[in-house]
Amino acid sequence: MCGISGVIYRDGRTPPAELLRTMATAQAHRGPDGEGVHVFPGGGLAHRRLAIIDLSPDAAQPMSTDDGSVWIAFNGEIYNFRELRAELEGLGHRFKSQSDTEVILAAWLQWGQRAIGRLDGMFAIALWDGRSRQLLLARDRTGKKPLYVYEDTEKLVFGSEIKAILSHPNINTREWPEAAAQFLSHGYVPTPHTFYAQIRKLQPATFEVLAWGRRETYAETYWDFPLGPERRVESEDDWREVEHEVRKLFLAAVRRRMVADVPLGAFLSGGLDSSLVVAAMAQQSTKPIKTFSIGFEGSPEFDETKYARMVAERYGTDHTEFKVKPAAFELVDRLAWHFDEPFGDSSSIPTYLVSKLTREAGCTVALTGDGGDEVFAGYPRFAAVLAAERVPRPLRRVMNRLVSFVPERPGDSRLPARAHRFLNRATKDLPDRLRSWVSYYSAAELNERLAGAEVVVSDPQLGQRYVDLCEHARNRGADALNQILYANARTYLLDDLNVKVDRASMAASLECRAPFLDTALMEYAFSLPGHTKLRGTETKVVLKRACRDLLVDAAVNRKKMGFGVPLATWQSGLRGADPTRPMEQWASNALNAWRDRDLRANSALP
Repeated sequence: MCGISGVIYRDGRTPPAELLRTMATAQAHRGPDGEGVHVFPGGGLAHRRLAIIDLSPDAAQPMSTDDGSVWIAFNGEIYNFRELRAELEGLGHRFKSQSDTEVILAAWLQWGQRAIGRLDGMFAIALWDGRSRQLLLARDRTGKKPLYVYEDTEKLVFGSEIKAILSHPNINTREWPEAAAQFLSHGYVPTPHTFYAQIRKLQPATFEVLAWGRRETYAETYWDFPLGPERRVESEDDWREVEHEVRKLFLAAVRRRMVADVPLGAFLSGGLDSSLVVAAMAQQSTKPIKTFSIGFEGSPEFDETKYARMVAERYGTDHTEFKVKPAAFELVDRLAWHFDEPFGDSSSIPTYLVSKLTREAGCTVALTGDGGDEVFAGYPRFAAVLAAERVPRPLRRVMNRLVSFVPERPGDSRLPARAHRFLNRATKDLPDRLRSWVSYYSAAELNERLAGAEVVVSDPQLGQRYVDLCEHARNRGADALNQILYANARTYLLDDLNVKVDRASMAASLECRAPFLDTALMEYAFSLPGHTKLRGTETKVVLKRACRDLLVDAAVNRKKMGFGVPLATWQSGLRGADPTRPMEQWASNALNAWRDRDLRANSALP
């Protein structure tokens, strides 16, 4: 895990090495083990290293081929690098390091652009081929690793984080007009956009090539989820075959992610997904696994540590537990610096704290349960969205007229209010229904709150991404649940979950690996019909059946909690808060404190 950055000048001038060092230093937290810079006529690459595989100087970056014609700056891990290395050695390639980075270089020399689709892992890659004078930028299949790009008529600038790009002295920081509305609706700005009009996120499962002399990059999608028609799973023999395959692929995914030349551990919430990861690690390890859990002082309803202890005891892990106090909310100021732009997921706070705890305990790598809900349909909202799909369209129109007479009460958790929200959402088509379950504000509410702003938004404008994704999956034959999972993977997983884990863990210089986002496991899970993953309100059906013997019953049978934060409890203790409206006052104080800060500078953390 590392931080990469670089610049290409369209007029062919060579950037000063000091500029590249400044861009690299802005991301020092992503790679505390070393820094490297390489400049060439027309551009340069920079790298911050977090050493995981091959800790020797031979694996330092930017790395080049023997003749110096091709250079690479790489962030991530390639889990099939040993298999690729063996194949490349059979084709005549020789290696001087044990790193996966050198394997990418050899694969590029052997297969060119086709090499990207053969990489199995999480990655962001910048590769300069001096022979053809082309820059290649590539990102992994689900967008685990970030890559931001800025372009104007003079240059292309890129980085693992926006702050690396803003370290360049000549960047247009004009805001994207729709950014505030999109953020307030979703809690993030959807890919490919950012808060900056000219800074974009590289799409997942995509590579771009900027050839010398061209004004535009060429982009190609090298992978997509395998969508419908799904295989038939009806008889008991079908189920046994599917359960066996899911279990085999899951254990293999965990095993591949246990390869490291540094100490590794696991996040353990006591929920189904993290418990399975720990069980699989313990089954395939010769020594106790280090596990880490986090709870909330004074808020037992948000505290899962007792379940984590049950799993830790069953598998004999070396377990560490940490209790978060309300003062932890003060970390928002620090985390804002790491996220570079507004981000609405409050669970970034405990994610950062458990990452920091894990790193301080001596681990450089942690396996997580991330992706289990996204791949095997673990969120209750999926059941709610799917249940409404079974309501005949004429009846939905009747329901729509009825609920229009009853005002919705946001935040009311009583049964009548929940029933109203369900009925209101049930009247929508599937894409809008899914978005309504994960969005904070409708277009009407946003326009009211943003009165006076230059931009006016509409629900179709906010939800077009969901419409396009569901239509794409439906046209390829996917059933309703797999349409939902596909849209969720390209929205919430990509722009919320992956961003949260990457920024929060890298703020602590910790690498997180997610076995449930393994390519083979995802592809197989998406080939299965929806009823194997979600049956009524029972989630993750096939995963539970495949791995039941690995689980503590309490982890299977309890209500899903998620990684929530007791914001209501914390509000009253916020520093300088008005007790009648503590969160609003705290936010106002924070915004005032940030107003005059220059985030473009490579300044110290607040």
